[in-house]
Amino acid sequence: MNIIDSDRLRELFDAHGARLILFARQWCTLPDDAVQEAFIALAHQIPEPDEPVSWLFRAVKFQAINIARSEGRREKHHRRVSQERESWFQLPSPIPIDTCELEKQLSELKLVEREVLVARIWGDLSFEAIAELVGCSVSTAHRTYRRALAKLEEAFSDEVGR
Repeated sequence: MNIIDSDRLRELFDAHGARLILFARQWCTLPDDAVQEAFIALAHQIPEPDEPVSWLFRAVKFQAINIARSEGRREKHHRRVSQERESWFQLPSPIPIDTCELEKQLSELKLVEREVLVARIWGDLSFEAIAELVGCSVSTAHRTYRRALAKLEEAFSDEVGR
């Protein structure tokens, strides 16, 4: 049996932790918790998954959705005023673009388009891994990615034209 060790977990977290947090922000306001729970689950996987990065993205998605459900129940139960989520981008963008505007445009995409786009660009996942993550064919994942890019391109070309 191939058991994942702490050095391998640390290596995966160092390489993909920030990407996974960004990915989880699509669903919940506690993305760090979703990522932590996914890594705990990975540590208990026997044997280690063949594609641990893809496995982590899938696990983070499910953890984030579960956290969001809990948040919703808690919010409804306590009738709290919802708080704004953290900005998706914690670090300055390497591209000359307003990250607030980018976040706004990303939030206006359909969930599956945003999920595919974030997984591809910031998660650096292959289309095969994305297809498995969202439950579609590779060609559908690619078309969804191209459609999302076209929408962002159109939105930003409108911004530049103003």
